[in-house]
This record gives sequence, C-alpha cells and structure tokens, in this order.
Amino acid sequence: MEENRRNRKTIVIGHKNPDTDSICSAVCYANLKRLLTKEDYQPGRAGRVNEETQFVLNYFGVEAPELIENVKTQVMDIEIRETRGVKKNLSLKNGWNLMQEANAVTIPAVTDDGMLEGLITVGDIAKSYMNVYDSSILSKANTQYANIVETLEGNMVVGDVSDYFNNGKVLIAAANPDMMEYYIAKGDLVILGNRYESQLCAIEMEAACIIVCEGAAVSMTIKKLAQERGCVVMTTPYDTYTAARLVNQSIPISYFMKTDGLITFEVEDYIDDIKDVMASKRHRDFPVLDKNGKYKGMISRRNLLGAKGKRLILVDHNERSQAVEGMESAEVLEIIDHHRLGTVETIAPVFFRNQPVGCTATIIYQMYQENHVEIEPKIAGLLCSAIISDTLLFRSPTCTEADKRAALNLADIAGIEVENTLHPCLQQEAI
Repeated sequence: MEENRRNRKTIVIGHKNPDTDSICSAVCYANLKRLLTKEDYQPGRAGRVNEETQFVLNYFGVEAPELIENVKTQVMDIEIRETRGVKKNLSLKNGWNLMQEANAVTIPAVTDDGMLEGLITVGDIAKSYMNVYDSSILSKANTQYANIVETLEGNMVVGDVSDYFNNGKVLIAAANPDMMEYYIAKGDLVILGNRYESQLCAIEMEAACIIVCEGAAVSMTIKKLAQERGCVVMTTPYDTYTAARLVNQSIPISYFMKTDGLITFEVEDYIDDIKDVMASKRHRDFPVLDKNGKYKGMISRRNLLGAKGKRLILVDHNERSQAVEGMESAEVLEIIDHHRLGTVETIAPVFFRNQPVGCTATIIYQMYQENHVEIEPKIAGLLCSAIISDTLLFRSPTCTEADKRAALNLADIAGIEVENTLHPCLQQEAI
C-alpha cells in the first residue's frame, strides 16, 4: 500500500484563468519536485493558456500543461484490484481454484484482446453443484475434452482433447452389458471400470466417450474399435463414484457466468457518480474498464472506504474561489504563493510557503537555490518570464529586490536580455 502511495501522481496546478506566473510556476515546481524525489509530479492548468503565456512556452520550447477541469476523485484514484481475466472455456474447477488463490469471489472472463465477456462468482459455482440435476448438462455446456481430462487428472487414450462433448448424457455403467444396451444412447459419455465387456458394449452403442476408472489399462482391441467408431477413450485414477462427482467441475464457466446487464465502471468515472449505484446492488465486486473499454480490474464498496483524492500542490493562489473544481475532495500537499491569505481549507497539515514578493516564480527560484539544484536554461527562461510578467518589468508596486535579483540571475542562465529582448516579447503587440 505504501508503495502504491509513493507511485501516485501529484498534480502541480495554478489558479483558474491562469497567467504566465501560474503556468510557469507549475511547470518549474513540478520539475524541481521530480528532481528532488524521483516521484511523479506533473504540471496542470485550470484554464485556457493566454497569448502571452503561450508565446513564452513556445519561445522556450515547452508544451503547455494538461488542462484539468476538475480534480474530483475518480475510479483511477482508488485501489483497483487487478484480478486476472480468464478465458470463458476455463473449467469450474480451475475457476474455483483461482478464486481461492486470489482470495476473490468474482473472476472476469475476457477475450484475447482484453474485452470483458462475463463474470462468474462463488455463488454461481455453488449453484452449479447444488441446483443442477440434469445428466445432459455437460454436453449442453459444450464441454471440451481437455477440461474433462484435466479435471479428472486423466489421460487421453483415443481422441483429440481439443474436441467437444456436445451431445448426450453422462452415466455410470454399473449394470451388466445386457442391461447397458437399454440405457446407453448414441453420443453419451459413459463412466465405467475395467470390464472389457462393458467397454465394448458402450462403444458398440455409439457412446461419444468412455472414461475408464481406477487407472485400468485399455486393451488394443478396445482402442482400435474406439478409433473406428469415433469414440473418445480416456482413463482416470479415480473410482467411478469420484469421477462422476468431479466430472461436472469440467463444465466451462461460460455456461454459468453472467453476460447480460453487467454493471461496469470506467477508470475516469467519478466516485460520487458510482457510489449510489454500488450501494443499490448486492454485487461484491464490479469490473473496471479502461478508456478503450478493455478490462482493467475489479473494485468493491470496500475500496471506496479507503479512497484517496488526487494529490495536489497549489501554486500562485490559496483561495478556494480561484482553485480548480473539486479541490475539496483532493489531498492538498503543498501551497506555494505570494498573495494574501485566502480561504483554502485542507484535511491535513500541509507545507505552506507564502512570501511577500511580486511573483510565485521568485519563490520557486529560491527553492531551487536552497536545494542546490542546477536550473537548466529553459526552466530559467520560464521563471524569468513569469517574474517580468507579474512585476510589469519591475514597475509593479508589489515588486521587491528579491524579484529583481532572481529575474536578472535567471536571464543570465537563460541567455536572454531582460530589458531589450524578453519584455517586448511579452506584450500583445509584439505577438
């Protein structure tokens, strides 16, 4: 869990209707945090990039941060249990074993390209044992012989494991051959012992498959006759009672799984929108799909209890009215600003740095210096541009000596002239 927390993305974002300081400070502070922590910090913007800011970004070859219209908690922000998807022809036995190994009550069936086909639950498997009395269910489920061989831990003696048992009933040949002729029909699957006469009778009655129990050997005559008549022959180490009890576990999960009306969520769905749906259904788990509709994992109501909002660092503002939508559900980690104190409320204590300077970029420049992190030219250019823009080329009454020193040092690193080159570029008429 702690590892997942460290790997969560943190968004560094400015205020609505962002100016050059808001955008550039977000980009540069995200860069500093990545260098210091080696974790995922990404700049964001809460509004449209204005012409001045776009010019600065283009001038220094930096892409505009991603537009983030709100930071409400989404499915992608909670712990998605990555229950492995399985093929729909998986046997009930293997489905049950997977549930036990994964401590899950639901497993999804998916296609080769990851599309969700259905869901099988512990309850569905229980019903398959308790409520099914149909001796033809194995063929109705179109069960592959490979499933039967695996479930009975047997061996295929005659036939192809990739073929299917799809016509007939399952029965145990407990009577003598004279009686067997009356209840074995064409296409049946017959579980029997080592009696040659019973095996011969079943094949002559056109059984689709015979299962020889207790590991008994199959004679060459029976093998040859079975091949001629198209009868599958397999052996199992189990006795007839155990084999009969286990054989239904070879049924593919596709026969019992739910395929219609599946309730699914997408990674971008908001928690506020799905929690009522989850509360109204008795399902334990719900599948999650990615943007392309492919299966990603499972969530439950319990996952919502531990949901953590998006991780945010606010720059160039500390007022609720200026913050990105949904901020109240986010986990605010830091606030870096130079304005008066506003109305942002946080759930937990945060790192808060507020200084009486003319620009947030000045504070970020100081943080690079304090952490002895070298400032690359394009970062220096962005920070310098923000200071020049916010202080109106040092003419704003909020401008301080710290802003001037920072801008001149940054201009030197970026290789630009503050007076003659950068300032005219920030004016509308020069664009």
